[in-house]
Amino acid sequence: MDRISSSLIEELQSRGMRVTPQRAIIFEAIEKLEGHITAEEIFEQVQKVNPYVSLATVYRTLELLLELNLINQTNFGRSQAYFALKDHGPHHHLVCSECGYIEEFADTIFEPIRTELDKQYGFQAQTDHLSIFGLCRGCREKGAGG
Repeated sequence: MDRISSSLIEELQSRGMRVTPQRAIIFEAIEKLEGHITAEEIFEQVQKVNPYVSLATVYRTLELLLELNLINQTNFGRSQAYFALKDHGPHHHLVCSECGYIEEFADTIFEPIRTELDKQYGFQAQTDHLSIFGLCRGCREKGAGG
């Protein structure tokens, strides 16, 4: 098997952690799939490479990556969690509660809020990856016109 080139492998090794062959396959799947992905999508990708890696192993690996602050976890109002590499950058999501539409928006919109929370309360807000639920323009227009 060729050596898998992976920033996640390199990051764990630089922290002195062991990278098992199963973890290497999972890391490769995460990096290949990109964006916001579910554990099940990762598992499907991993199964193509090694059918002996279990879904539980995928979940344990995701928990490790969350603990190490290498991935974000978000919920789009659905039953499953979605994961994204931290290098995806700080961003947020508008999630329509009616139709499920999801739109990303830049983190800069929260800068005044973070500044004000710090100024008024001495609170340093961690707003790396948020989902805000509401109604999209299309659903609002349908509701107003119907």
